[in-house]
Amino acid sequence: MKRNLIQTIMIAVLVAGTALVSIPAAATGTAKLVSTEWLAKNLDAPNMVIIDVRTAANYDFGHLPGAVSMPYSAWEPYNKATRCQMMPTPADVTGMLRSLGVNDSTHIVIYDQGNTALDASEGGAAVWIMESMGHEDVSYLNGGFTKWTFEGRIIDKKKPAPQTGNFTANPDTSKVATLKDVIANLKTKEAIFLDDRSAVQHFGIEKRADVVRYGHIPNSINFPVDFMTNAGTNRAPATIRSKKELEAMADGVGLPRDKDTKIIVYCNSAQQAGMGYFVLRDIMGYRNVETYDGSMLEYAQDKKLPLVRFSWGFVTK
Repeated sequence: MKRNLIQTIMIAVLVAGTALVSIPAAATGTAKLVSTEWLAKNLDAPNMVIIDVRTAANYDFGHLPGAVSMPYSAWEPYNKATRCQMMPTPADVTGMLRSLGVNDSTHIVIYDQGNTALDASEGGAAVWIMESMGHEDVSYLNGGFTKWTFEGRIIDKKKPAPQTGNFTANPDTSKVATLKDVIANLKTKEAIFLDDRSAVQHFGIEKRADVVRYGHIPNSINFPVDFMTNAGTNRAPATIRSKKELEAMADGVGLPRDKDTKIIVYCNSAQQAGMGYFVLRDIMGYRNVETYDGSMLEYAQDKKLPLVRFSWGFVTK
């Protein structure tokens, strides 16, 4: 009797566990962070498109089964008018995604190389761009290609030939900050500036070669994207740190706990800031996050705009 009761309880727990695993599945469009384990079981899920944001050469060498290619250079191409990387126009995004077989109802899973934090930021920024184009049904593969291959999972060289989709970009301007928005916020201080570059770039000791000036936007908090993943820890791939760790770091750098706080995230080119957006909004639950698309590449060009060097940014709580 006792043995039968234990067996019954164990079966019930296993069934409940299976249900809990299947509920957040990306087919529902609700899981922003999906695991390699989940994706391996759902490669053939209907109405799902897996997008590889690595280089075309890496894609050709081997990719996840069924994945289509849209290299990160297509997500943030060079813009001659602003002289920096900027997200494509809605029309261009519409055309590219339709060619990959994406429909308005498609669930998109994005993956990157997943070896370094910079790799991971490509996938995170692609998620931000998709959400900025009005497509919320998008997920990020935790650990990317590196974690997938570390686990000995199948890779493929076959290139799918998808039917043209019907996706149409519907831009959500609440997720994108412009230079005009940034300049206005210098006066109003309505939003917190969050700098996702390295500490040495934020402090002004170093800068990226193509950024004109050193330093950070006044009153910025520094939360380097390198801190947001486990990349390199015991040779680990770039998996996103736990929400508990991220929240502890957010407290440490001075981010308010109020999830309605308005935050403008920036870096050099919006790539790292895109990952910052993804972590803040889709993992930590901040509801009012914008990424400054032009970031320091655009801002630093205007020498009339203030930059702070040899100092740490801060906010007063």
